[in-house]
Amino acid sequence: MAALALLDAEILAGPLRIGARGNMVKFDLDSAKLDTTVFTSGGWEESIQGLKKAEIETSGLFDAAPTETGALGPDAQLWSELGGTQLPVTISPTGADLSVAYIIPTRRGSISLFGKVGDVAPYASSMWGDGPSARGQLIHPATALRTTGGTGSTSIQGTVATGRSLLVAIHVLTVSGTTPALTLTVQRDDNAGFTTPTTVATLGPVSAPTARLTTVAGPITPDDRYRVTWTLTGTTPTARFAVAVGTT
Repeated sequence: MAALALLDAEILAGPLRIGARGNMVKFDLDSAKLDTTVFTSGGWEESIQGLKKAEIETSGLFDAAPTETGALGPDAQLWSELGGTQLPVTISPTGADLSVAYIIPTRRGSISLFGKVGDVAPYASSMWGDGPSARGQLIHPATALRTTGGTGSTSIQGTVATGRSLLVAIHVLTVSGTTPALTLTVQRDDNAGFTTPTTVATLGPVSAPTARLTTVAGPITPDDRYRVTWTLTGTTPTARFAVAVGTT
């Protein structure tokens, strides 16, 4: 296996594309160890799994202005999220279509701004997990700026067993144009042609950045394939969005 240099990591937090201002991301997933050792354990420590937790740290360059037309200003958005409602975070080491993606339900826990005189103004932020995380794939990358409707690539995730869940993270990052309207639909099926698709998540129509996390409890079978379709209407509309699916 080749080593990976983090050059184009994609960091999506709610409606923000953090990588456009970020230069560090750290994702920690931890399971507590609970000691169950007794005198009859034969001289060996025994334990069971306790609570799991996820934590995310990001940092980068402070800038209050939006990163591109139709995007939100990162400073104002981070401020509004502090201690607020749940938001999906998706992290991909490369950001490429169908690349590995980690989906984490989070709440924003802290923001740190500014530094010493003469330095480039930094920011840092932490987010703490707010539910089960998933490992899956980007089924639509944020690198693609859309101007019309379309259909994304097909991801084969496998079936979802009883007791597990499918997570679908949708990040609408920019919407611009005259009276633009973007609608996203995530579908599943058991064949490559999607002849009998079932909708698992929808978002829209929207005309501004937003995000949504959908959890679908298993079992999900025999369907094992996923894709996103979208419509985009208006006068000279553009939209940038990302979608990821994964199993907890």
